[in-house]
Parts: sequence; structure tokens; C-alpha cells
Amino acid sequence: MKVHLPLLRMAFIRWKALLIVSLICVCGVARTIAQENGFLFRDIGLSEEFDDRIITLTEKDHAGLLWFVTNDGLYRYDGNETIRFDRNSNPAISHSTITDILADSRDNLWIAGLDGLTRFDLKAWNAVRVKVAAARNPGIREVNIQSLGEGIDGRIYAGTRDGKLYRVANDSLELVTDIAEPFHGQFRLAAIYTITEPYPGELWLATEIGKMIRIRVTGDRFSQPEYFGLPEFEGWGIRDVYFHPSGKSLLNVPQHGLYVFDTHAGTMERLSPAGAKDLGKNGVAFFAPFGRDSTLIFTNRADIGKEKLFVYDFVKDTTTMRLISYPEYMNDNHIDWFENKGNTLLMSLNNLIVQLVPAKHLFKTMLTDAVAINSIRSIYKHPGGRLYVGSYKDRFVSIDEKTGEKIAESNQFVYDILHWNADTLLLSTEGDGLFWYEMNKRKLTPLVLHPARSGLHPPQTYMTTLTRAGRESVWVGTYTGLLLVNPYTHTYEPIKDDVLVQTKILSTVENNGKLWIGTPTGLAEWDKDTDTLHYRISDSPVYCIIRVGAEFWLGTEGKGILILDSDGRIKDTIDNSGGLTNNTVYGLVSEGQHVVAATQNGMSIIDRKTNRIRNYSRLDQLPASEFNHRAVFHAGDTVYLGTINGLVRFSVANESTLLNEVSPKDIPLAVTRLTTERSGTGTQHHYAFPYLKENGIVIEAGTRYFSIGFGGWSEYTEGLQYFYRLDSQTDWYPLGNRQEIAFVETPPGDYQLELMAQLPDGQQAGAMLQVPLVVKPAFHQTVWFKALVLLAIGLLIWSVFRYREHVMRKEKKMRVKIASDLHDEVGSSLTRIYFQADSLSVKPYPGDGKQLQQIADTSKEALLTMSDMVWSIDSRFDTVKDLVIRMKDYVYKLREELDAVYRFDIHGDYTSRPVSQIIRQNLFLIFKEALTNAIKYGDGSEITIELALERAIRLRVTNRYATGDGRIADQQGGRGMQSMQQRAAKMGGQLSCTAEDGVFQLTLIVT
Repeated sequence: MKVHLPLLRMAFIRWKALLIVSLICVCGVARTIAQENGFLFRDIGLSEEFDDRIITLTEKDHAGLLWFVTNDGLYRYDGNETIRFDRNSNPAISHSTITDILADSRDNLWIAGLDGLTRFDLKAWNAVRVKVAAARNPGIREVNIQSLGEGIDGRIYAGTRDGKLYRVANDSLELVTDIAEPFHGQFRLAAIYTITEPYPGELWLATEIGKMIRIRVTGDRFSQPEYFGLPEFEGWGIRDVYFHPSGKSLLNVPQHGLYVFDTHAGTMERLSPAGAKDLGKNGVAFFAPFGRDSTLIFTNRADIGKEKLFVYDFVKDTTTMRLISYPEYMNDNHIDWFENKGNTLLMSLNNLIVQLVPAKHLFKTMLTDAVAINSIRSIYKHPGGRLYVGSYKDRFVSIDEKTGEKIAESNQFVYDILHWNADTLLLSTEGDGLFWYEMNKRKLTPLVLHPARSGLHPPQTYMTTLTRAGRESVWVGTYTGLLLVNPYTHTYEPIKDDVLVQTKILSTVENNGKLWIGTPTGLAEWDKDTDTLHYRISDSPVYCIIRVGAEFWLGTEGKGILILDSDGRIKDTIDNSGGLTNNTVYGLVSEGQHVVAATQNGMSIIDRKTNRIRNYSRLDQLPASEFNHRAVFHAGDTVYLGTINGLVRFSVANESTLLNEVSPKDIPLAVTRLTTERSGTGTQHHYAFPYLKENGIVIEAGTRYFSIGFGGWSEYTEGLQYFYRLDSQTDWYPLGNRQEIAFVETPPGDYQLELMAQLPDGQQAGAMLQVPLVVKPAFHQTVWFKALVLLAIGLLIWSVFRYREHVMRKEKKMRVKIASDLHDEVGSSLTRIYFQADSLSVKPYPGDGKQLQQIADTSKEALLTMSDMVWSIDSRFDTVKDLVIRMKDYVYKLREELDAVYRFDIHGDYTSRPVSQIIRQNLFLIFKEALTNAIKYGDGSEITIELALERAIRLRVTNRYATGDGRIADQQGGRGMQSMQQRAAKMGGQLSCTAEDGVFQLTLIVT
């Protein structure tokens, strides 16, 4: 017999690979089942920057925020944002090596290092370096601190690497005792690893010298240390300890194991659980309290394994073991520490911090993956046999739910599974067409389809749905239409190929000889008898259709669940407003009086009798909140649902478990950061809000931008949706899962910021956070500033008017005085001269009396001039009416004296119009000068005077002159013009003249 070695080698390799894959699958499922009976691991969500850092210490403060130490410094984590502290931060934390941290009850974070101790005041957000009391230790300013502890009274203690115990008083270290002193240098290292006051008045220390030490505390007095330990412990450090209220404690002594220490009797007994008698002896043991009477114990020891969790019960004095499975990406990580921080179990796995959450028993999850998403596409459970699943990660697999065995059956993407007969399944795939699968033989056979008649297009190989049409036929939905397939003859017939040829088929169901077809554009109805197709529901994809009694329930996109009668009429709708988790429904299952809806945002169980809806999401430990299209199956009261990351199994009949009232989770929610941006100061961050009693936020004037970060570290944070508003009367503004609100150029005022978190089903999570928000106005935005501006404007206007009134009164007073003086003094003198000269001229006197007549004429002319001057400055004549009268008087006198011919036209109302003294005086003088020049240089014909009194005052004087004598025209428009131009400028007017064709015209416009 001839053997081909290469073929044999290939067969052996394939068999070996199949065996390894099967073993991995079996172990994977086993871990999943074990995990459900113990704890789930939740990564707390640190950013990728921590992937290459080792987390050595962690602490949870009273505001619920997490602090941790890495090889790169100290950090605070609020579930959203991570803040780093080092020697360059604000405040500066300058320790090169941090050995312990402690958050006390007064909102201080104590940071111990090999170079001393720092108190970080979280309220004031500043750091104070703690010094050694100089009076007791002259010259010493720094100590190598190994551990920190807080007493019942809030007193802080520090233990050093050389065995000294200090208490902190007024930011100074005061020595309490030196535990190594009685041993006179016997131990090279006497470090104090833990300090705690588990019982009032008893301070307990776990040390490197292999002793438990008790110091009794009475006020400020400390007793001498009491030492407890077994002889074999000497020189071996007691690394960890937990005290139970009963007086017993659990010790971890490396190289020796775990011991139960009775603090009352002073006895120590070895803890040796069955199956792990050397627990804690080799390797490292980690334990943390869980509940009132139990302690959880892990170890990294290889022959025991971190997959084994031990639970020690102090009351029963028993130790039990559970199997724990880790997500695949944690399998190779070692435990660095394990602690209970405020009823929160935290574990460090190299560069990860994970929370251990007790697993609930509502759901069983399978095929989940924390790194590579495993989307489940199809499910079938054989009665009494294996579970068959089509997924994108594992392809087509079968699972024995009792043993957890998982076997890879094929490499195809199986979209739908239809049970055909006792031991045969019909599979539709994405890209490979149809297959027979014989369960007993585990044999997969492709169905190569042929057209039932000539002229048909080749069938689509991307197939979606399978629905039994008859004993020898099946409806097959594809990406491009619907086929009626006979799997025995391997033939197919397309249905309404002219309409559905480009339509993806999502679901099908028969109803009274008609076929209802769910498509991306709605619900289509095909009448077999008439071969007609029309849409009963349009503009909304129909993902699934199931028969519920005499009704049909449709899962849609955007419209929730539509309930139709057999005639296709919509009877009812169930959507998000009625309590459904989401309005996009991918799958429906009916079992008894319940209908299960798998949506885009969780799962809803609807009680058809009471109309009650119960919702579930990732917060209820589902592997994902989004379910897949038609990835549903139920066998009796057991329901299987496919999510985008794993498979969910539960029993609808277990109402006591599934349908209990689900109360909203108490999710912590607090303002954790305020960021402001102001001109001059730049961007500033404020982180002390979680620790302040006053929860109000004050935004100083001049702040252009500010943002409010909020959070609260919780296992449920990633599944929450946040909303806020600034007024209880306004609508909520959605933030999604973003934990920050940004404000730009917010108007000044008093606001009430309200924050709310919602569970995926719309229930409010915890209490609503209300934060008073005050945006201070800049000084120019205050009411006082506006009032001062109005007052200043009013005072300015009042001052201007008062000043003008004062000037006018002063001017009037002066003008009246001048007019009175001129009239009384000069006028009386000139009048007396006139009468004297006139009397001389009529008396007999030797001579011709010519000189006396000249005196009379001169005096008369002076009297007239004085009269004009008095008129021009007297404020009592500051009206246009007085100006017009004066002008008319002057014209009348000229006509009497010179026999001048003129026409005086006045336009506009002048009876009540005021005019200033400057305009009145200068306009009248220009009028006199212009009229005198017209008489002097004119040809004796009529002189035209026009005075228009509108918005502006316009004076126009027109006369004719002899055209042969150009000199006269030049003189009239030349010499007198300079004086008139100056007067026009004084009153802000414009003066112009023209001389054309023997006509001279002077125009004055005063605005």
C-alpha cells in the first residue's frame, strides 16, 4: 500500500487544528457559563494612553471619583476625563515614587512617597508638603513612608520603611512609636505595610517583621505596642490583612500562606481550602471583603490559577471555590492587586483596571467577545439537541449547551436557518446560496438552483430569509427579490420579478392565500391568484412579521411595532412613547401572553394582557443593546436572541425573574470640572466642584467661553444618555453620551442648570442634578451702568441746556443794558444837540446858517444809526417779524428821501418765527448795503427785493444798470462784496452775485 506523506501530513495538520479549535471553543463556552455564576469583568474605560502603563495603587474618594497611581504619576478619573498630577501640574505633586494614597473623610488626598508625605486639599485644590516635627527630630525633614491609614476619629497615620509610626498633626509628622526598637536591629527591614483601626481604640499594623502589632489609643495617648505572630513568620512580611467585625482577621503571609487571626484570643490558624492547600504560600494572594461576612481571594499562583476564586466565610469558617472566566484579551494578564473600594470591587490586570460585577441570572450570554465583535445572524435550537448559530466571527457553529462544547460546522456566513425535517436544516448564506445540513452526519451539501422555465436570470446567491411555503417548496428572500424554490428539484421561480427585482427581502408570511413581504420600502402584499402586488405600508422598512393569535405584529424602522388584523388594517401601535426601548424593531417572538421585541436599543417584553412593558439593556448584562434583524428563535418558553456581540438566552416563563419592576439605577452625577476662557487670563480649569458643599457655579464677567464637565464613575456610565436644560420651563437638550456642556457668549443672568441621565429604555437614572448657575455681567452690562449712562446723558443734556440758557440770559442781559445805555446816554445827548442846532437854525442869526444845518443833519443821521444799532442788539426784537418790519421801514424811508422805485415781495409765514441776533443783525446790514448799492449804481429803474422765509432764509436784490458803463457793474459787485461776504460768514450763510445783460442780482441764503 502506497502512502502519500504530504497528504497524510496535511490531514494530520487539519485534524490537529480542528481539535485545537474545538478545545478552544469548549473552553470559551465553559468560561462564559462559569462567568455567569460568578462575576462579570467591566473595563472602567481608561483611554489608550494607559495601555503601556502599570497601575500600582488605586483609591476612591468620598465624591465617588477614582484616583490611581501608575509608573508615570498620579491620576484622577471621573468616568469621563483623566487628570494627571506631577511636579509641573497645578497643584504640583513632586514625589518621584508614590508608595500609598489615602482619601480621608475630610476630602483630603494623602500621598505617600519614599521622599515624604503630601496632603492634597481637594476642596481648596492645593497641596501641602507634610514635614517631620523639628522638635522631636531635629534636622530631619523627609521620611520614607510606606503606608497610610485613617483612624475612626479621622486621624491620619503614616508608617515608614524603617518601622516608625507617625501621626499627622497640623501638617506635621509626630512620632508615635518605633516598632523595631525592641529588636535592636535584628531585622534589616521593618516596614509597616498596613495601618487600620478596625475596632474602636485599637490601632493594628501589618509589618515586614512578620508581626501583627496592636496599639491601644485613648485620646492622644498611645499604649506600648503588642506583638502577635508565629515564630516561623519572623523575617517574612505580612503583606495584606482584612479585619472582620467579629474580631477575626485574614492574613496573607508570603511563603507561608493564609491565616485566620483571632485578635481576641491572639491565635493564628492556617487556612487550607480543599483543592488549594497551598493558597497564598507560593505566589501572591489577593483578597477583598465582599458582603458582611465574606472575603474573596484570588491568586496568581500557576498551579492554582487566577481562574479560581475562593470565598472565605468568617461566620461559618468555610472556604468555597468558584470558577471565573476572563475575557480573551485578559487571559494572559497577571493580577497586580485586588481591592474593595467603597463597595466596588476593583482589580488591576497589568495595565488594566477592571470592576468585578456580580453576575445576574436574568440572561445567559454566549459567544461574546470583548475585542472582536461577534455579530449573530441566525439561530436554531434542535429539540433535545444542539444549538446552531450563524455569526460573522465564528461562521456556522453548533453548541452543546450542557457541556459548553462548540464545534465549527462550516465557513459560510449563514443568514437564516430553517428546520426542514427530523435531522435536516436548510441554510441561506450570504454569497454562497442555499445548503442542506444533515445534523446527524454533520454534512453540508450545496443546492445548485436551476430556473423552472427558460429566460430567467441566474439566482442571487446572497440570500436572506427562509419561509416554508409547502411540503416541497420554500420562500427564499434575497438581496434582489423573492424566489419560490423547490429544494428537491433544485428549481426556482421568481415572484413579481418586474417589481421586486432590486428589493432586499426582509421577511415573509402567508395570510389567507396572500403573501406579505417585508421590504426596505414597506409591507408589500402579493396575491397569488391574480399575480398582483401592492404596498399596504410604505415609507418605513418592515424587518419582521409574526402571527400573534388572529393578529399580525410588524417590526418596523422608526414606527415601532404595528399591529394589523388579517385584512391588513392597522389596529394599534406600540412605540417608544408607550415604553418600547426603541422605534426600530429588528425581531419579534411570541410566547404565551408575552411578545419579546429585539430593538436597536435593547429588549422589551410586552405583556399582552396587562400591556405592561419591561425593558432590558447592557445595564442588565446583555452583551449588547443592539439586536440583529430576524436573529430570533424560541423553543417552548426559552428565547434566543442574536445581538451585534453575542447570543442571549432566557426563559419568558420565569416572570418572577424577568418581569419584576426594574427600579432606576442610582447613578452618581456631579459636576467634576469647570473650564473657563477669559481675555487676559486665558483658559483655566477648576476641578474642586465634587468636594464643595456649595454646588453653585459662578461665571465671572468677561468670560467668553466656559464648559461644564460632569460625571460619576459607575459600571453603568457607558449605557447612559444625558440631557440638560437651563430653565425648568424649556425642553431638554440631548447630549448623547457626551459628559460635557459648552457655552459660548452666554447672556448674563441667573440660571438653574438641570442635568439628567437616562437608561436606554428612557427611564431616569438616579436623581436629577440641579446646579445654580450665575453668569455675572460685565460692568457695562449691569443695570447700574445703564442707569449711570442714562443719568450722565440726562445731566449732559441738562447742563447743555442750562449753559445755553445761561449764555442766552447773559447775552440778553448785556444787549438790553447796551441798548438802554445807548438810548439813555447817547440818544439823549444827540437829541439835545439836534434840538439846539435846530433852534439856532430858525432864530435870526448873522450869517447863512449853513453850519448849523449841517449839525442838525449829522445829529439826525447819528440818531438813525444809533437806532439801528440799538435795534440790532436788543433781544426783544429777535423775531423774523421785527426784522421784516425794520426792513420795510428802511425801504419806506429811502423811497421818501430818494424817490426810489422798488418792489418788496415776502414769501412764507413770519409772524411767530424766531431768529438769532447774529442773523438778524448781519442780514439787515447786508440788506441795507445791497439796497444802497442798487440805488447808487442802478439806472434808476425799479429795484426788486425778494425775501423767502422757508426752512432757509433767502434774500435776493435785483436791479438794472447801464450796460455801457462796465465800471459801475464792477463797483457794485466788487468793493461792497467783501464786507457783505464777511457778514454772511458770521451767520453761516452763502452770498453770491451775478451781473449779466445789464441786470445785477445779489443772493443771500441762510440755513
